[in-house]
Amino acid sequence: MNSVTTSTAKSHLETTVELDVRALITQLRALQQAAHIEVDWQLYCEIMRKLCKAERSAIVMELTDSHTIDQRAQSCETIGWQPMTVMPPGSDLLPNAKTRGYAHAPARDEDGRSWLVLVLALQGIEQHFLILNIEPQHRNQLNEIVLRGLLCSDFNPAPIQNALQVNSPHLGKMLALAAEVSQQERFESACLSLVNGLVVAWELKHASLAWLDGRQIKMAAISHLDRFESDSYQTQLIEKAMAPALIEGNEVWWPDTEARLIDSTAMLDVAELLGSEEMVAVPILNTQGRPCGALLLGYATSVNRRSDLEPLYISLELLRPRLQDLWAGSLSLPRRIRRATHNASQRLFGPEQPLLKLSGLGAFFLLAYMVFGTWNYRVDATANITTDETQILSAQFDGRIDRVSGTAGDWVADRQVLATMDTKDLQQQRKELEADVQKAETEINKSRAERRMADTDIAQARLNQALARRSRIDNNISEATIQAPFSGVIVEGESKELLGAPVKKGDKLFRIAKIEGFYVSLLVSEREMRHITPQAKGEFVLISNPDAVIAIRITSLIPIAKVNGQEGNQFLIKAELLEPPAQWWRPGMTGLARIEVGERNVAWILTHRLVDGLRLKLWW
Repeated sequence: MNSVTTSTAKSHLETTVELDVRALITQLRALQQAAHIEVDWQLYCEIMRKLCKAERSAIVMELTDSHTIDQRAQSCETIGWQPMTVMPPGSDLLPNAKTRGYAHAPARDEDGRSWLVLVLALQGIEQHFLILNIEPQHRNQLNEIVLRGLLCSDFNPAPIQNALQVNSPHLGKMLALAAEVSQQERFESACLSLVNGLVVAWELKHASLAWLDGRQIKMAAISHLDRFESDSYQTQLIEKAMAPALIEGNEVWWPDTEARLIDSTAMLDVAELLGSEEMVAVPILNTQGRPCGALLLGYATSVNRRSDLEPLYISLELLRPRLQDLWAGSLSLPRRIRRATHNASQRLFGPEQPLLKLSGLGAFFLLAYMVFGTWNYRVDATANITTDETQILSAQFDGRIDRVSGTAGDWVADRQVLATMDTKDLQQQRKELEADVQKAETEINKSRAERRMADTDIAQARLNQALARRSRIDNNISEATIQAPFSGVIVEGESKELLGAPVKKGDKLFRIAKIEGFYVSLLVSEREMRHITPQAKGEFVLISNPDAVIAIRITSLIPIAKVNGQEGNQFLIKAELLEPPAQWWRPGMTGLARIEVGERNVAWILTHRLVDGLRLKLWW
């Protein structure tokens, strides 16, 4: 009595789900057949919210001109919900949905509540997107929800109408059945729910499911039977009836209306045994397109049911990953280990994997070489050509650069004019001081003639002051011409930056270096300093000519670290050149240097920095 009541309640629940889905699809069909400007987006949001088990749904439109988002409608119970505020920060869900048709990612709203955000691009209406907020507990049904959304987001009227006409008789039943099977925790119960659900939904005489275990077909479930003998005649006969579908990878019907050359004797025997007028074997294909299982369905009457298989294929595509996971979990621990080992060995050593074999052999020899081989280890350093024979030329007074006749890189001779400062203001000031001198001299003569000694002393002080100021201006005028102190090359000072530029007293204008006494300054990281020894040899290349390798030798190590930005602490090392400097070398030229350390183990060379880092973090 209890079992009958339970069965009746379950049947009533499935009927209710089916009727609800059919009613929603009917409303959805009417919306999709309407003109785009007449679509009731509010109703569409409510329908998709129910079909996709979402807590919130919204339709937004991306404005092409301003690249902003305009909300068209929404359906939710939360007041003030804004769909774009729940988007994951930095995500590209809308562009990804535009490319793939859908996109999803986990997110949190302002209240800290977790959501699964699903974005679907509406097909047939450009720049329109459906945004769904799904609770995390429905994550295991995400494939089903995405499929429902894709089926219902196409606004191309003709294709949608044809698809709904084909799928509507069993679409609701199959989606409800897929949801029920996905909730099962064991492989046997999931398979039994599937075959029993198909019998009830399609009014079948028989439904059975077999799974491929390697190359063997093993029965997983038979409708109306909680238990069955795997070696019984009926079970083996059903397995033989499924074999053609597993071999071909396509559905096989009996009677065969296409007259293919397939041995249908087993299907005929099963049909006579079960009293079915029509039968079909449907393969379940994995992601590589290879069969991993099969369904055998027996109809009570001989009617063309081929159109019924489309919703079945949709459901199987949703259920296949779940069934594969449950089947792998149902194996015993030794079988799981053996199966994983077998699959790994096949991938690594099978005849179809010659590249893996060669890769493994090459990896073995590479490992042996790393353990026993040695390399000449060299420490890298940044370097530049330096000379101590330099002099800085600076401005001697506040003013403006009038003319520049030298720039960085130019050769200059001794006493060659490099720049001239503007002296117009100084000349004007000198004229004014000349007038002051003459005025003071006149006052002195007048005061002396009138015997006013105090006024004479005051006038004399003014004269001395004017003469001192004139002398200082004359000195500035004489120093307005900047000359090279010796023959050399300008290493700092650009004419385009100096010409017409205002300068203050002491501002650096040029740096001139003698082309003699060259040496190399190296900067070495403190991680590598322990490997550097005096008199160690190395090589140096300039950025301006990396083809020319210059031999160097360490002469001194400066025992004070310099902080060099992101490079951290570095130590300065001086090295002498083991060959004469070239004519085109200039002080300040930079390059890279490598200092010889000696033979070291290959594995040590490749891993010593990582090992040193771990030692720093794990020492105690």
